[in-house]
Amino acid sequence: MLAYTISFAGIFNFVKEIAGKRDFYIDTSIYFDVYNNENKNLKSNISFEATIVNLEKYDIILKSPNFLNNISIEANLLNSATYYRYNNYTISNISDFDITLIYEIIKTISSFLSSNLFTIFDKNDKLSLIPAGYSFLKRLGLEPTKITVSFNGATIKQILFSTDNSTESILIKFNKFKILKEDF
Repeated sequence: MLAYTISFAGIFNFVKEIAGKRDFYIDTSIYFDVYNNENKNLKSNISFEATIVNLEKYDIILKSPNFLNNISIEANLLNSATYYRYNNYTISNISDFDITLIYEIIKTISSFLSSNLFTIFDKNDKLSLIPAGYSFLKRLGLEPTKITVSFNGATIKQILFSTDNSTESILIKFNKFKILKEDF
């Protein structure tokens, strides 16, 4: 009998690297290759840079598509202000957005992905999450979505949402993921 050891090295190294950190720079692109209700293929992408300081100040600059280029969003949780800027035009908004919402979102995603709703496979620098009833769903004629997370050492490289029999996919590619400050 062949024993298979799951190492989860990529995810553990990534979590170890970012644990306790509060300042990040992220340059990412999200690619959509999907079909609409009329079975028309829609390919699009959105790219942005985000700087997060102390998990309280979020600066986001949209890079693509072209019509969104140079729009920036600044959300400051300390003063509950959000600023939307384009060229010399600024709109500000006071909101009741709270950091606990971000913690709840992360906790919910983590709980969902670590539940027994998914079977997790680790191979080299990739972590695949497949719905637990995958074979049963396929027999029902459904296309369950697989999630594949790729790492480059302790850095997240990309997240791919795909199915077996479809060309549809959503790819989140992390061009850069950098910790801005180290612990004191």
